[in-house]
Amino acid sequence: MVDRVDGGVPKAVRSYIENSPEEFTHLVLSPFLKGSPATVWHGLNVEHHDLGTGLFNRIAAVGATVKLVTPGVVHAHSSFSGLYARARRLAAPVVYEPHCFKHDDPHTSAVQRRVYRGVEKILAHRTWKFGTLTPHEERLVRALSPSATCVPIPNLPTVATRSAPGDAGGQDMVPVISMVGRIARQKDPDFFRDVATALGDRIPSVRLQWIGDGEPQLRKELEQAGIEVTGWLDASGVAESLASSAVYVHTAAYEGFPLSILDAAAQGVPIAARTISALEGSGLLQAADPIGVAELVAAILNDAETRALAQAANRALLARMNRSTLHTALRDLYDLKGPDR
Repeated sequence: MVDRVDGGVPKAVRSYIENSPEEFTHLVLSPFLKGSPATVWHGLNVEHHDLGTGLFNRIAAVGATVKLVTPGVVHAHSSFSGLYARARRLAAPVVYEPHCFKHDDPHTSAVQRRVYRGVEKILAHRTWKFGTLTPHEERLVRALSPSATCVPIPNLPTVATRSAPGDAGGQDMVPVISMVGRIARQKDPDFFRDVATALGDRIPSVRLQWIGDGEPQLRKELEQAGIEVTGWLDASGVAESLASSAVYVHTAAYEGFPLSILDAAAQGVPIAARTISALEGSGLLQAADPIGVAELVAAILNDAETRALAQAANRALLARMNRSTLHTALRDLYDLKGPDR
């Protein structure tokens, strides 16, 4: 179950379905658009059910769908779906995968974070298992429920892997620096704008692009800063835009584990990331502030050794997050015979 029809979460869900062990049958409960499943689900050979609109209607839709299809497991993706699935007890065990917790958002006030955390703590008692994307996310779960069963889930790239890495744009081309994601506070477009400003002082000619779309005012601010915004692209469009990038910069303030980083790695694009808890142990080149990230970008572009380190980090990341490790994780996640059932 997923309440979104664009962005990274439904892409991750689609990836789980496409790369799931053959013994599992999936049904998708997600909002319909104009009476039909959203385009993100096109081509999947699965049964679809409409999540509808509105808080209470969606909670009711979950209960009605569970009664109708009697699933072995309900897998709720992201915060709102986690609420819909756990607002009342269902006649099926609920797996909850937060894809990042809202109370981990540094832009949210302390009062709001306490409220979000309190709700998550209550709902944790109605959760059979948690799917966690990083050790940091597992620590957040343990703080909510020390006895919780957590299963680490690797994300997968949503684009094909290139056999050869990119060449950082070449010596005679204007380097393109990209960020991928929903234009929202979580992804912190202000941080990206500050990186762009810092790069202007270090690299004579550079082009900045944000691959994605989102909040109109935040998009306008990016464009006013001279940053190109592509709008939402399909998988081939994302792959093409990434392949033309010299460096991928990830600026999110908090995360689960971003698909866009894996997509950049799959396209052989060196990565300079903002230091956040979700990326602990990732091996990626990271810096805590925009100036530091801009310095990493400049080093990747101008220093072969730094670029080689970034490419090595990409290869190591893809070796840990692949179809085989996802198969194993999903079997553990959905196993109804374990001692915790």
